[in-house]
Amino acid sequence: MAQNITISIIVPCFNGGHFIAATIESVLSQTVRPLEIIVIDDGSTDDSAAIAGRFGAPVRIIQQPNQGESVARNRGIAEARGTHVLFLDADDLLARESLERLSCALAAAPGAVGLMGVAWFTDDPDALTNITAATAQAFLPNVIASNIAPIHSWLAPVDLLRKAGGFAGHLRYFEDWDMWWRVALLEPRIMPVDYVGALYRQHARSQLATTKMADRTRGHALLMERMATAFLRQPPLVARYGEPLFWNCWTALIRAHRYGVPWQELRSLAERLQQVLQLRPAGVSDSRTGRLVSWLGPRAAVVVNAMLARGNETAAQH
Repeated sequence: MAQNITISIIVPCFNGGHFIAATIESVLSQTVRPLEIIVIDDGSTDDSAAIAGRFGAPVRIIQQPNQGESVARNRGIAEARGTHVLFLDADDLLARESLERLSCALAAAPGAVGLMGVAWFTDDPDALTNITAATAQAFLPNVIASNIAPIHSWLAPVDLLRKAGGFAGHLRYFEDWDMWWRVALLEPRIMPVDYVGALYRQHARSQLATTKMADRTRGHALLMERMATAFLRQPPLVARYGEPLFWNCWTALIRAHRYGVPWQELRSLAERLQQVLQLRPAGVSDSRTGRLVSWLGPRAAVVVNAMLARGNETAAQH
């Protein structure tokens, strides 16, 4: 049964005056126009709100004190009047047929989430690099290992995002990945669209360019701890996805340790790793890492793993 899709574009903005006009123009030039573009001005000290306000309808400006992207996006979810939402950061763009392609894919798929391809650019959106097609057809197990796609690659039913709880306002990194794994637990379909529509701008002030590796690994560890906690509450999930859950928790743990994240911050993740192992997921218990964690505990296993890795690097140099 086809559904009537209306789209709310949610644009969180903090001091995005340099790029936001181009971002809004990329939406207004769509072959299928959205119901609204909600710009959440998150305490900007520049002229972002004034620039966005010059466009008039369907742009709506909502101003609030600075509280971060996640809180701004949640405000957009709460305010959205459309059946579906697409999150677009204030420095990124949409290719011209994005909303048409996504809405057509979802018209006969109630409750599904649309996913389109992504490409990167710097100054010229016609000079694209790192072009990646949309291939995922299910959230699980894909979302355990990666964020799957940038946030503006997705068109999702607003009711689905509300049911999943939106964004975790206290997280500083991987907030969208954190939301998508919670969406995954609701088991919606993914409808991949053969169109590269999400254009990701590279510039020196972006979060990706300014985040230190230690903070990225810290954020990944917290993400995996939250995910593992939720999966452990539903044993059938661990029975099905325990192997990728264990290995991705382990990867987050050893990377965070390698980049100097204090063990105190990693203790909860280590405990979840051990709990997953105790459920004996296939392909884990008899592995070298599984045996190390079982015999020595996670902290000692991480130390031994680091020693073995250094030994392998030394051997490769000779």
